[in-house]
Amino acid sequence: MSVRRTSFVVVVGVVALVAALVLGNGALSAKAQTSTPTPLPAPAPTESTIARTITVVGRGEVKVKPELATTTVGVDVQGATVEAAMEDAQARMTAILAALKQLGIADKDIQTSNFSISFERQVPEPRVAAQATPGAIEPPAGFYRLSNMVTVTIRDLTKVAEVLDTAVKAGANNVWGITFGLDDTDALEAQAREAAVKDALARAQTLAQLNGVEVGEVVSISEIVGSTPGPMYDMAVRAQGGGGTPVEPGEVAFSTQIQIVYSIR
Repeated sequence: MSVRRTSFVVVVGVVALVAALVLGNGALSAKAQTSTPTPLPAPAPTESTIARTITVVGRGEVKVKPELATTTVGVDVQGATVEAAMEDAQARMTAILAALKQLGIADKDIQTSNFSISFERQVPEPRVAAQATPGAIEPPAGFYRLSNMVTVTIRDLTKVAEVLDTAVKAGANNVWGITFGLDDTDALEAQAREAAVKDALARAQTLAQLNGVEVGEVVSISEIVGSTPGPMYDMAVRAQGGGGTPVEPGEVAFSTQIQIVYSIR
């Protein structure tokens, strides 16, 4: 009887051991299936994977004679009251505008660009009045300043000096510069871009030759916005004594920059 019991215990122990081994192997297999594989290190870049390119910036500039001029003329007057300053400025501006229109300046080419009224105090600073209520402050002396300016577009460049002289003789005592330009810059911009592209190719070919390689296909093209503040005006204005105001319009220049990336072959 004792022998049979011992055999039964041994069999049960063996079965339990086998079950434990089976369960343990299953858990290890599940863990192995859900674990993330360790990533392999990225291969070092080789000569075949590095981009072989040439990057250059081409510059283009085109100069032509201007088609029009723009100037700002007007009056700057003073008056003891606002009404006095307004009356003086109005009479002067009416005469100036009439004189400009007599020269053939169209209404669309005359535009008010500034109108302001301000009170300016004079020195000395406010002081206690000698004959007034005790402690009262005497207001300082001052005047009202009125400025009225118009921007004038002159489409006949032979009349630029005449316009300036006429405006001054009619009562203008304030003139703000002269700018020469074109009525339409689209054609000028297109020519400047074409010149910039040609310049970029020439630069790329020079760099390639210096390094013993050849220029390949174009990879990318971009215009450098803001490289120049729009059209660049090259002009000269000189005032000399006698016989009016000599004005030289010079040339109008437009420049642009184009960045181009070429492949190397």
